This record gives sequence, structure tokens and C-alpha cells, in this order.
Amino acid sequence: MTSLSVGYRKPYPSTLAAFLVGLLAFPALSGCAFPAQMARNEHAGAYLRNIEEKTASVIEAGAPLRLEDCIRVALQHNLDVTTVEIGARIATLERRTAFANFLPTLDIHLSYAAWDRQPMSQMLGPFAVPMHDQTLRDITWQVQMPVFVPATWFLYAMRERGEEIASLVAEYTRQMVVLQVTVQYFHCLSLDEAERTMASGVEAATALHKELAAFCAEGMVSEWQADQAEALLLARSAMLHQTQRARTEAKAELLGMMGLSPLGDVSLVPGTVLQAPSGSLEDLILQALLANPQLHIADREVAIQHEAVKLAIADFLPQLLGFAGRTNTSNSFTKYRNYWTTGLTGILSVFDGFANIHQYQAAREREQAAYLRREEVCLAVMLEVIRAHLNLQNAREQLDVAKKVFDAAADRLAEVEAQWREGLVNPSTRLEVQAERDKEQMEVMNARFQEQVGTASLLNVLGAGYAGYETLDYEAKF
Repeated sequence: MTSLSVGYRKPYPSTLAAFLVGLLAFPALSGCAFPAQMARNEHAGAYLRNIEEKTASVIEAGAPLRLEDCIRVALQHNLDVTTVEIGARIATLERRTAFANFLPTLDIHLSYAAWDRQPMSQMLGPFAVPMHDQTLRDITWQVQMPVFVPATWFLYAMRERGEEIASLVAEYTRQMVVLQVTVQYFHCLSLDEAERTMASGVEAATALHKELAAFCAEGMVSEWQADQAEALLLARSAMLHQTQRARTEAKAELLGMMGLSPLGDVSLVPGTVLQAPSGSLEDLILQALLANPQLHIADREVAIQHEAVKLAIADFLPQLLGFAGRTNTSNSFTKYRNYWTTGLTGILSVFDGFANIHQYQAAREREQAAYLRREEVCLAVMLEVIRAHLNLQNAREQLDVAKKVFDAAADRLAEVEAQWREGLVNPSTRLEVQAERDKEQMEVMNARFQEQVGTASLLNVLGAGYAGYETLDYEAKF
């Protein structure tokens, strides 16, 4: 007879523990794996779709943009502007949070306990008496109110200055965005003018190359002269292509500053003419010292450090807190189930290892450092005003020179065209002189653009970054 027996062996504790740990860790490990590539693919696709849709909704196809249009779009969609606006809202919330220190606090505690058997006491020998109910419920209401806590006032004042700084930083960021967009806008216009001039030069070089190639075929000029004309054509064509690529890059950067897709297409036209501020250099410096946002920010930083000194002094003062509490219990063995407790709490640091003294001294040193940083900002602003004022003067003089050179080139072209109509000069000479006139015209446009950039830089350092755009509604959607 055959017998079959099934046996069971109890696993070792270490083996069982390892099995349980592995079983519990498996879903945790599988859940912690981050699908990095999938997340990157999803974000990249969604980002491209969103930014292309936003670009198409903001800029109409083929619609030319003026300077004020570019600024309006940038102030609405620029990521730096959006970020500092979020920072300003956070500073406001932090200030409101600091105000909560002045308000009373209410704490509610609820406890519930149940025993399987009612607790008894054998204090009477063989007899047992109940100690309290088998189930208990206690509710405690505790209200605390600051009566004299000087630190709360100074903390709230610091948060107020922080909120003001965040608002000033947002305003300063907008002014810098206006300056950056202005500079890039005129840079794009300069490249547009350069492209037109380069195209005129390529046309003149093409005519010269064809003319010399024909002369070379007839044996009227040497072959190296024809090769030289071809090299000139290739060089001017390469410069034209480089200018076109530079223009594409510049417009991509401008679109990026506007918070739009760098792959978008935008056409620019000259628009608003900025008016430079009048007055002597001393008057401009005084205006900058009164209106530049950097100095207003430095003032708030000094005020914060001054409040920090007061806060350090407050550590030496007592703090008084009033409190009131009410307790309710369901214990039927208690004679008074409800009772109030009131009182006044005082806190005074008597000896803390001289930490408060050293903190006060450190606060005074930080306040002095804030004063020095403000002096540095004042000097930096003064130097920026001087530099911007001098650059604007240089740009104006360069514009006068460019205009005079352009007038001479235009007169020469008029003379050459008269000779060309009489048959005294060949077409290549006429085209070359015309290309030279176009080049000088480009220099005039560039000089005028540089004057506008210098004006924008001076307005920015004066704290008047929006001057010249007062009629624009920056909150309106473009």
C-alpha cells in the first residue's frame, strides 16, 4: 500500500520578513519610477502647440507692428513680467499673513475615550467604586490674544516694505522689458535697411560681372579682372545672406522678448518717435535720483533693516499675552462639568547667553551695510545718467554726419544719372554709385535708430521708461 503525506514547514522568520518586505516594496518601487521621457514629450508637444496658437492669436498674419505694438504685447506676455507679478502677489499674501499676528487665536481640542469596562477603584477594601464614566468626552476652547508684543508691529512693517519692494521690482522689470524691446526693435529695423542696401550692392555687382565677362569674351579686359568682378559678386552675396540670417535671429529674439514663438513671422514698420528729455546734466541726475526705481527699492531695504534693529531691541522687552479657556466634560462624576480659565502670560528673557546683545549689534551692522548699498546705487545711477547722456550726444552728432554724407552721395548719384542719360557712363558705374547712395541712406537710418536707442536708455535710467508711450493702454489686450 502506498501512502501519500503532505508536510508543511514553517518558514524561518528572516525569510518571511524578506518576503513581506519585498511584497510591500514592489508597488512602491513601481510607483516611484518617473516616466521622464514621456513627460518631456508631452510637455514639448503641448508647449509648441500653445505658443504657436498664442502667437497666431496675438499677431495677425502679415500685419506690421510698430514699436508701441511690440511693447504692448511684451508687457502682456513677457515671462519675466509675469514672474515678477506673481512675486508681487506673493508679497501681498505674506503681508496679510503677518497681520494675523495681531488677531486672537482660537484652539479647539476634542477628546473621546471609551473603556471596555468602567474603571473602578478598590480604595474601600473588598468594595470597588467607579472612578468616572465608561465613556468620556472633553471639549476645550482656548482663546489667546496678544496684549503687548512689540515684535509683531516690526514684523508687519517689514512685510509692508517687502510688499512695496516687490511692486517696485515689478515696475522696474517692466521698464527694463520696454528698453530691451525698444533696442531689439530698432536693431531689427537696422537689419531690414542693411538687407535692402546689400541687395542693391548685389545688383550692382551682378551688372559689373556681366559687363566684364562680356568684355573678357571680346578680349577687351584680362581674365583676372572678370574673376575679380565675380569674387566681388560672391562676397556681396555672402554679406547679403549673412544679413538675412542675422535679421532672422534678431526677429526671433524680439518675438521671444514678447513672449511669443521665435518661429513666428513678424514685419516691423517705424512708428513712435521718442522725445529726449530736456535739461542740463545736473537736472537729469537729480531727476534720476528722485525717480529711478532702483533707489526706491534701496530706500525700502534700508527701512527693512531699520525695522530689524527695532525687532532686535524688542527681544529685550517683555511680551504679554492674554488667554481665556472653557472646558466641558461629559464625566458625570465631576461636580462642575464646565469651567472657565482666564489669565495673563508674560515672557521676559533675562539671560540668554548674550545672544540678544549680539543680534542687536549684528542688526545695526546690517543697517549700516544697507545705507552703504544705497550709496552705491546712487553712484551707479549717476554714472548711468552721464553715460546715457553722452551716448545720446554722440548719436546726434553721428546722425548729422550721416545726413551730410548722404546728401553728398545723393548729389553724386544725380550727376552720374545725368551723365548716364547722355551715354557718358556705363550702367555698372551708375548702379555702383546708386549702391553707394543706398549705403549712406542706410547709415542715416542706423544713426537715427541709434539716437532713438540712446533716448530710450536715458529715459530708462531716469525712471521714465514709459515716456513717449503715455497714450498706450498697457492693460488692454493686443
